Amino acid sequence: MSQQPPQPKEHFLLGSMREFTADTLGFVLDMRRYGDLVRFRFGPFPIHIANHPDYVHDVLVTNADKYYKDRNTKIVMKPVLGNGLFLSDGAFWKRQRKLAQPAFHSKRIGDYAQVMVDYASEVADHWQNAHIYDIDREMNTLTMRIIAKTLFDADVSKDAHEVGEIISRVLEMTTERFSTLFLPPDWLPTRQNRDLKQAIERLDQLIYGFINERRSSNVDKGDLLSMLLMAQDEDSNRMTDKQVRDEAMTLFGAGHETTAVALMWTWYLLSQHPEIEQKLLEELKRVLGGRT
Repeated sequence: MSQQPPQPKEHFLLGSMREFTADTLGFVLDMRRYGDLVRFRFGPFPIHIANHPDYVHDVLVTNADKYYKDRNTKIVMKPVLGNGLFLSDGAFWKRQRKLAQPAFHSKRIGDYAQVMVDYASEVADHWQNAHIYDIDREMNTLTMRIIAKTLFDADVSKDAHEVGEIISRVLEMTTERFSTLFLPPDWLPTRQNRDLKQAIERLDQLIYGFINERRSSNVDKGDLLSMLLMAQDEDSNRMTDKQVRDEAMTLFGAGHETTAVALMWTWYLLSQHPEIEQKLLEELKRVLGGRT
């Protein structure tokens, strides 16, 4: 009989679903006290958390070829991310990863960093003392502009708020889908399915528009999209428009909402710990010496 990892006390039907939904971060942090490998249930679905770096290394590096993306994760996120790197497996994943890798060359990363500095400086110059700003909205707009520029070489400052709202809504609906124990099939015309379909169609219009324009001009603009379109494997095969779309959408999601939320919480935590904020300001002044 195989030995199961330790697990918290659970509801016989829901497992730890209620606790996980009520305070996700608190729940995951609490799992550390059960050991290096913990098991819990999300309804009927078993979930394992690796709390030790050796186990994480085993999953992501040593035996990565033995682990596959969860079927339910694919079902929930496939309408948004397609078969991009985040959801693909096996030989297809390896090929896509190799094709996408040149986009993250150190020279390219340096160029992207300069975009981040320039756009962040614009926001800082715009802010005024004694004025109240919605920091969540400000960070969403900033990261939207940066990802649009580095991914598509497009300055979408005029449309950033609208597009940002669509992506935020798509991610919000995806989170809701994760929290649903029994997900209705995509073809069922529920309100949630209709809203998600409409939002994805709007995003597809935007991304395929960039792809079509770039294929027509055949110009390397130094952005991630150019690299994805130019990339080819050993047999000189390139990505299809659908593959480029899926990878672009994956990068879009990874570079926008998650970064905006991280920045928002950084600002919040600094505001709650003025002694740390002061240390940060002193370090910036000492290390940068007046440089941006």
